[in-house]
Amino acid sequence: MVYIEAFLLYIVLIIVGGFILLLLLFAIYGIVNLVIKRKSGQYLQTTILKKVVKTFIIIYLIAVSVFYIQRANTLLLGDRPHKEAKAYAIAGEYVFLWKIPLLKIVYPNNALLKPLNTIESYILKKIYAYIPQNDAEREIWNYKFNLLDYARSMYAPMVDEDIKKGLSFTNPGASMKPELLTILNNIYSAMNRLSKQKIEDKEFSEVDRNLVIAALAPYFIEYIPYMADLHSNWQKNSYYIDKLNKIYETPEFRSKLIGYLKILDSVHENMQNSEKCKKAFEVSPRLKVAYYWGVTLGYLTLYAMQERIDNIYPCTNPTFLKWVENYKEFVNWAYMTPNSSYHSLSRREKKNYAFKIENQESAYYIAKYICKIPFRYMIKGEANIDEKYRAKNFSFSMEMRSNIKHIRQLEKNLKQEKNNE
Repeated sequence: MVYIEAFLLYIVLIIVGGFILLLLLFAIYGIVNLVIKRKSGQYLQTTILKKVVKTFIIIYLIAVSVFYIQRANTLLLGDRPHKEAKAYAIAGEYVFLWKIPLLKIVYPNNALLKPLNTIESYILKKIYAYIPQNDAEREIWNYKFNLLDYARSMYAPMVDEDIKKGLSFTNPGASMKPELLTILNNIYSAMNRLSKQKIEDKEFSEVDRNLVIAALAPYFIEYIPYMADLHSNWQKNSYYIDKLNKIYETPEFRSKLIGYLKILDSVHENMQNSEKCKKAFEVSPRLKVAYYWGVTLGYLTLYAMQERIDNIYPCTNPTFLKWVENYKEFVNWAYMTPNSSYHSLSRREKKNYAFKIENQESAYYIAKYICKIPFRYMIKGEANIDEKYRAKNFSFSMEMRSNIKHIRQLEKNLKQEKNNE
């Protein structure tokens, strides 16, 4: 009975979808007809419209049939658990096909997407009804029918005042709506469950859990500072650095930041030790870059607060050395490996993803020029980076000059402690 209900839902959705596409087809036909009327003085024959409609219906029905058969063969045949949930997931994937092009022109909370979001929420509830709460497969579908919209676009819901000011949601000074806290908590919960809970479906267990964690990681680490603003007991902090301090000094959110990095460490271990996982990331370079974005920014964030607040010297700090390890791995894969899959990314993807890693040059400077850690490569602008980051160079930011002086002082303190021993 469940399979029939799920299939009927799919039929209803393809009928509605086909009707909408027909309306678009009629609209395009009408526009073309008007253009031809102006040029030739005559309308197109109605027989042409009939042929176009018949051809469209045939192609559409073949396409949705092939799609259903292909997904049913993948998800419903064989010895796979929770098939009732997967039967509903096929209908959800059809809805997702509609969202892919729309998300390229509108943000996830746009009114245009509200009907599709509502349908996906309904389908997700149906899926949850047939997967136990202790099975992390629930989070695979949570990602696909809910969180993926945000992870791909990196969209964060801003307050109306900042939207009117023309601020981007990536601007550190932007103010966010409380719903961002809901998204962040949902993402962390999904990542945590995927890293710790079992997945009975072996097809998802080894590979997909790691790919989904990697896909979600950049969003969480980019917007975790806003938890300081969105928590009901705190007021808005004007400066990004103040937000980070609040996160580090608040046990609940500090534990989430550290837990987030432990989750990514488990992904890294799987990337190194599982051939299936390693291959999956290699054929999905966008997700591999997402992992390195999430992990390097995460360790850089934690290190910066440890150095600033706890006075921990970076060169012997395991947190900073973890950043070095992952940063080196990324550059080795992206720029020093012949025929790397990184080069299959589009220019836009490289800008959106790799930019976040390549431009962590302040940490690179500390690693190479202060800690004397050897690198087998040179980053962009290497020729003038030493001059750029010198404490006496007043063309650079006050914050970085202060940071370098602080690190040098920590270095002196350590030497004095050793001498006193």
